[in-house]
Amino acid sequence: MTYFWFNIALVLAVALVISLRKRREDAKDFTKELRSRKADLPAAQAAHEREISRLLDAFPSPFFSISESGNIIRYNQAAASLFQDRTILNRSYRQVFIDRDLCGAIKEARETQRPKSETLRFNSKSPFATAEDEKQDSVWEVNIQAHSVTKNEREFQLLMRDITKATYSDQVRQDFVANASHELRTPLSIIVGYLENLLEPGGLEQTDIAEKMLLTMNRHVERINCIVEEMLVISRLESPDAAPLNIAPFNLLSCVHDVVEQLDPVIERQKATVKIDVPSIEMRGDSFYWTQILFNLVENALKQNATLPFKVTVTAQEIPDNQIQITVTDNGIGIPSADLPFIFKRFFRVEKHHGQNVIKGTGLGLSIVKRAIEAHQGTITAASTPGQKTTFRIVAPL
Repeated sequence: MTYFWFNIALVLAVALVISLRKRREDAKDFTKELRSRKADLPAAQAAHEREISRLLDAFPSPFFSISESGNIIRYNQAAASLFQDRTILNRSYRQVFIDRDLCGAIKEARETQRPKSETLRFNSKSPFATAEDEKQDSVWEVNIQAHSVTKNEREFQLLMRDITKATYSDQVRQDFVANASHELRTPLSIIVGYLENLLEPGGLEQTDIAEKMLLTMNRHVERINCIVEEMLVISRLESPDAAPLNIAPFNLLSCVHDVVEQLDPVIERQKATVKIDVPSIEMRGDSFYWTQILFNLVENALKQNATLPFKVTVTAQEIPDNQIQITVTDNGIGIPSADLPFIFKRFFRVEKHHGQNVIKGTGLGLSIVKRAIEAHQGTITAASTPGQKTTFRIVAPL
């Protein structure tokens, strides 16, 4: 009996030893697996960060992650391109952005823990300067939210969208309406006023006065037609749905003669001189727009120099790479250097010298010229020495 219980005890002891060994081995395996997972954790975190970076780089707009302590801990490729070679990672957002309004918006979002959206303007010295004109501010839409990409700590996500072009496009449209309304209102008011006078009893009996009124009305009707035509032309050139150019061979010399013939009454009235030094060159292009280009350049020169002994020279010559160079040069009052960068902008009108008012016109003529030349894959530049010489130089495929 004693032997029986001894065997039972021995079996239980062996089973207990085996169980303890199994548990120890399982514990070792678990510890080993835990260590392995801990070793793999940095790699997993790095892979996670790479995936986040890849997704953020797909954003076309700058993106920044700001830690609770205020350091930039993550940004995308669009953000990096703004700061170029500057180191911004792990630096305070105040040191990186500097701008008071942007830093103030971030500070408010951090303190209130609420989303923050603002439209901010940045000058030409800011990393966020994207305006084509250095004198213009760049406009950005800023969105800040308290949201953590990882669970390690609280983060603030800053997303910026460049709306500079859209903002100034809206401004251009507003200027277009304002300028067009102003330019049309003046001749229409004169026409309406004269019509009221002529329709009064006996208004047509004084034939001399009536004839002067009718001539003035006719002149202003022509001005309205000119304004409307210019607006239609610039609209066609800038519309994405514009019809393609009517490309066909035409003679450049004939085109120049047509322009001078159209402007002949103005040339005679101002006692101006127009010299043509253009060979009989055949070009391929839209003759309607080339006539418009040359007409606007010559008329613009005449308009700016209505009271001076004035000379305009139109020249053309073939240049390498199967191109043509056309120049329109005058000896008039010229264009101030401060105005030269803006003369091809819509509705821009050059101010006269000595603080006088601006040259009359819609401010669309040179804008039409530039866009029509660009539609022919050409370029135009302007140079001027006030009081001596002004030259517009066109280079385009022959």
